[in-house]
Amino acid sequence: MLAQPVDFFARMVQGRRQGRKLLLLLDYDGTLVEIAPRPELATPTPGLLRLLARLINRLDYAVVVVSGRPLQNLLKLLAIPGLNYLGSHGGEGLIAGKPLNLISGESASQEISEWKNQLSGLLEHFTGWWIEDKPQGFVLHYRQVSPGQEDQLLKIIETWKARVVEYGSYQVLPGKKVMEVLPYGVNKGEAIQKILLSSDFFGYFPLYIGDDTTDESVFAVIQEQGLSFKVGDEEQPTKGTHFLKNPAQVRDFLALLATQGEENP
Repeated sequence: MLAQPVDFFARMVQGRRQGRKLLLLLDYDGTLVEIAPRPELATPTPGLLRLLARLINRLDYAVVVVSGRPLQNLLKLLAIPGLNYLGSHGGEGLIAGKPLNLISGESASQEISEWKNQLSGLLEHFTGWWIEDKPQGFVLHYRQVSPGQEDQLLKIIETWKARVVEYGSYQVLPGKKVMEVLPYGVNKGEAIQKILLSSDFFGYFPLYIGDDTTDESVFAVIQEQGLSFKVGDEEQPTKGTHFLKNPAQVRDFLALLATQGEENP
């Protein structure tokens, strides 16, 4: 699973899909854009928006952005006609213009509020963390916690997380300096499995690109039926089949795919 030049990967995609339509499944933070100190700072450049539009405009491609961000945030960041969205780790989405929800009904707001208040109390003596509310849960960000405090903070989080898991209503998903609390049954892999079996994308060749622990559930789903790319260090253990170094290389790869085969329509 070594990194290769992006033109090698582009040729590989062309050969593997064998004329089938291509379904591009793209994580956002750390994949399409560099990770920022705070989520609101990780905005798309005009060049990225143009690139996604070019991919969407191809009749033989479909594009889905798959993110832990809420759906409404994705719709605002990436307001591109024809783009498909999976937000909240697949818990909510807009696919082919139709809403998609992995779980029915609303989250137990009282219970999630209690877990959030409990965690806030445990961390009140630390600095550099904050909690972001999500439609079905919440996420703890601790990217700005000082290195000297991080080990102690993580020990407290692990103890608290064990209580949440033992209670049994919610799962705790780790990420890069984040930890998300969501109802059981919500993960990117489950959502991707659902859309791959839908009439909208049945028969497409899937290609997934992601950088974080939460993307591993998708890598596992498409191992036998498509290609998956882990963004980052090649030493990371992963179910992904190939590596791309960073978001800049991801964008270069997508730019090649955007024009692939145009000389032979």
